Amino acid sequence: MMRPKFVFPGLVLMALVALLMWAGGCSDDRSVTTGITPGAEDDPGFLLAQDHINNYLDSVNVTYEMALAKTYPVDNEPWLPDRSKYDNDSLVNPVVAKVHDSSNVYEEWYANEWHMANFAFYYDDMVYSFYDSVQFQVDQLSLSVAEGADYLRYIRHWSYVSRNTDVTHTDLSGYFDFEFNGLDEEIATINGNDNFMVTWNYISVDSTIEAVFAFEATVNDLNISKDAEELWSCGCPVSGSLGLDLEISYTKNGGAFPELTTSSWEISAEIEDGSATVTAISGQNYWEYTYDMCTPE
Repeated sequence: MMRPKFVFPGLVLMALVALLMWAGGCSDDRSVTTGITPGAEDDPGFLLAQDHINNYLDSVNVTYEMALAKTYPVDNEPWLPDRSKYDNDSLVNPVVAKVHDSSNVYEEWYANEWHMANFAFYYDDMVYSFYDSVQFQVDQLSLSVAEGADYLRYIRHWSYVSRNTDVTHTDLSGYFDFEFNGLDEEIATINGNDNFMVTWNYISVDSTIEAVFAFEATVNDLNISKDAEELWSCGCPVSGSLGLDLEISYTKNGGAFPELTTSSWEISAEIEDGSATVTAISGQNYWEYTYDMCTPE
């Protein structure tokens, strides 16, 4: 079966579109694999799942770094809203900054203790959009600005939708909800969930294939640390764990009847200093390997 190659790009504008990394190895921990047997390292189903697992691990530090950047003042581009307009009165009379032109939309406002942003950009072949909700707190009290915050909650709904569906194309969509605690300390902790779907459509003269990869990720007490300059400049986790459920389905059309193939994967990743020890289980087989996600600063 043809093996689609694409990445998980749903977390920054287009920076993740080049993430196609693969790494392998073995771990000696068999505690979660009792009663099942090791799978073959060259198993096609595993290699396909591994691509997507690794793409997700590659994206983790980029996502967290993007979230942490919201705790710092930024030099606004001319088309971006001026965050200095935000004040407590915005709860009653929110300040809304809007930019609309023929190819994109950007709106940002503050209301009900949340910073909100709505963005859509139209490329020649696809549309990228997101809707952000960001909240800052200190001692469980909401702040209208990031300064002094010890807590950040960041929610994003996003999508990449192809504009040309007559040729082979990929659509992506997702949602994440992360909480960052301890931003006033040397070590901060991340918890939350991350759900996304990749839909790959192969179009040929006599047949089509739709491959769907549906991820549900749970972030459990991931720890990140400040850099040498005491800044949250790196989102690479130094410890913690990720739990992933992956559902894969292929539907081939072109013969008398559609052909459907499915598989389910239960994945855990224990992380230490940017390196993940991954256990992937499907059916009565398991695979274990290590993967270098990122480098803490």
